[in-house]
Amino acid sequence: MKPCDVCGEPLAPGSAVCPYCEAPQSPAADGRPAGPAVRNVDIEAGLPTVAEALRRLEAQIDRARTDGVGVVRVIHGWGSATGGGGKIRAAARRWLQDQLTARRVRGVVFGDRFTHTTPEGRDFLRRHPALRATERTDRENPGIVFVEP
Repeated sequence: MKPCDVCGEPLAPGSAVCPYCEAPQSPAADGRPAGPAVRNVDIEAGLPTVAEALRRLEAQIDRARTDGVGVVRVIHGWGSATGGGGKIRAAARRWLQDQLTARRVRGVVFGDRFTHTTPEGRDFLRRHPALRATERTDRENPGIVFVEP
């Protein structure tokens, strides 16, 4: 099933209009089914170096784009026990901001800004309603970031 171009809800094959947000839809470019609405990626698993974590992040974003995933929930962790944030978190955020500036990703919302009370959080939830299921647990989480590949 292809996700809606606007809200991300799954559409029946060949739908010209989304039944949820009533937005007109573009046909699938290659006729392949779209991937899941949300994919989780843990780049801190196994305690990698910063360079390895960034390689994982780039590979997973590329894979999600190829698979037609609507949004990627990247788990980069908060960091050190001192509460100052970690090197992987800082590097991943810088890299994603650079990707957004260069328009290599469509959108980025850092977990600490992911809430229905921020403009970017509201907009992201509107475009990706599948995230509403975990909004309460993901809200204002500094150890994650959401990426539209």
